Amino acid sequence: MADSNAPAGPETPTSPWTALSDTQREIVLALLRHGRLLRPEIMRIVGISPGSVTRLTTPLVEAGLLTVHTQQVADTGRPQSPLEVRANAESVVGVGLSTNLLTAVLTDLRLGILATVRRPLTSHDPADIVGELAAALTDLAAAAADAPPPSCLGVSLGGTARDGRTVDEAVFYGWHRAPLADLIEARAGVPTIIGNDLSALTLREAWFGVGREHGRFSLLTVGAGVGHGLVVDGRVVTNADAEMGLLGIVPVPDGGRPARAVAAMDCLTNEALERAWVQHDHDRLTAADIVELATAGDTDAVTLCASYARRLGRLLGMAAAFTLPEVVVIAGERAAIAALFEDEVQQGIAAVRRASATPLDVVVREHDRAEWATGAAALALRARVLGKL
Repeated sequence: MADSNAPAGPETPTSPWTALSDTQREIVLALLRHGRLLRPEIMRIVGISPGSVTRLTTPLVEAGLLTVHTQQVADTGRPQSPLEVRANAESVVGVGLSTNLLTAVLTDLRLGILATVRRPLTSHDPADIVGELAAALTDLAAAAADAPPPSCLGVSLGGTARDGRTVDEAVFYGWHRAPLADLIEARAGVPTIIGNDLSALTLREAWFGVGREHGRFSLLTVGAGVGHGLVVDGRVVTNADAEMGLLGIVPVPDGGRPARAVAAMDCLTNEALERAWVQHDHDRLTAADIVELATAGDTDAVTLCASYARRLGRLLGMAAAFTLPEVVVIAGERAAIAALFEDEVQQGIAAVRRASATPLDVVVREHDRAEWATGAAALALRARVLGKL
């Protein structure tokens, strides 16, 4: 049921997760993804018998990892006892690294955020960033003094970490083979896993977003870069290639006659929007400022953002033709353009999709770095449940 092949840091001898069977781990992962479940639902999802579900879940309840709820069923009056992951059994830290900001969250075991800390980054040296992370941990502990000490820590960033410990490459930081997990564990003493930020955000969406209702969906991020995540049968489809932003080189046409196609990275990023603004004889502004002007009705900003939205719709339509999602989630710094110019996004989709095809269900997420950090916490929590942290 797990979709990560990344080994994590040293095993914690006192961890209540280390002695669990594979089936018990599947039960916990099912509860994380689906939320509160009755035993017959667990039997169906995991594929076990009535006797097995009682035998396997009782030790998890006794260990304090699961909790039992008693509720009455209105039509029969019979009590039912659904199971759920016990939120306050442990706490988890998630850290999201962007170009100039470290965002850290402390969550419970259902990824409810207990505290959030943001720290600016003035250096991309790994040691300096680990120092900021250690300071963030101190701030989190002070902000959530009643929470248990964190049992594990996840870090997500725009790069690859195939073994879950060493950053193979992070272009935005200029890193190559940076032993980030080792540095964090030596400084903070918390078992750590490193992962790609898009994969982390996709996992969070699979467990606590549209994945609660849909087993197959795509997630598209636009902003600093262009990324694509895919979930099939509730599992994040990931490998080294999935973390390389390959969708960014797909040519995306505009609506011109004749049409002009450019790579997604050259038309759907912050840099592309800022460059187009300057080409319209304006002084340079940030992409966020341009979107703010469009919201206020500035003619040139509206024109640029509407064009951006149509291209985004075309990219969504092309990606959906191959992945056949039940729903598409748009996230990232420039996701707000899709909400502001919803009709233009639909125009772009219609330009590359048959009218008789099922309409694409598009969900736009408001950009919040805390949500990305929570994705990092999801990576750590999954590794924890699997006995790897």
